[in-house]
Amino acid sequence: MKKQVEYLQRLFYDIWNDFGSVYILVKYSDRTVIGKRGFSNEEKQRGLVLVFNNRTNNKLDWDEEGNMSCVLAFGARREDVFIHHDDIVSVFSPEASVQFVRTDMGQAPVHIDQEGDQDSTGAQVVSLNGFRQKKFGRHDT
Repeated sequence: MKKQVEYLQRLFYDIWNDFGSVYILVKYSDRTVIGKRGFSNEEKQRGLVLVFNNRTNNKLDWDEEGNMSCVLAFGARREDVFIHHDDIVSVFSPEASVQFVRTDMGQAPVHIDQEGDQDSTGAQVVSLNGFRQKKFGRHDT
């Protein structure tokens, strides 16, 4: 698992540096803390997409285990964020047309799609449309 997290970190920064933004899909668990905001009921089921771009606080830290700590803005509020490495499901970029989906967590892969619902294998698909349309759905700082 350590290798997957190291690769995920390198990919995260490569996408951010080359395309200006990178998205991560975080699953809900009690190990991940999204400030006082937390996860909504819907996000507990579907996951939470976080956007990192040139307006994101560059004080982003990864510890030796691959856990991420940073400060992100959710609307006008700034929140301390701690993401446990096991809760990072995917790193992706619509601009780069790439996604890295971890499958080492003992669950079916999550496919990120513009349409939503399920793909031909019956796997759960996370639609980006819903995240983009909600005012609070984009988590830029």
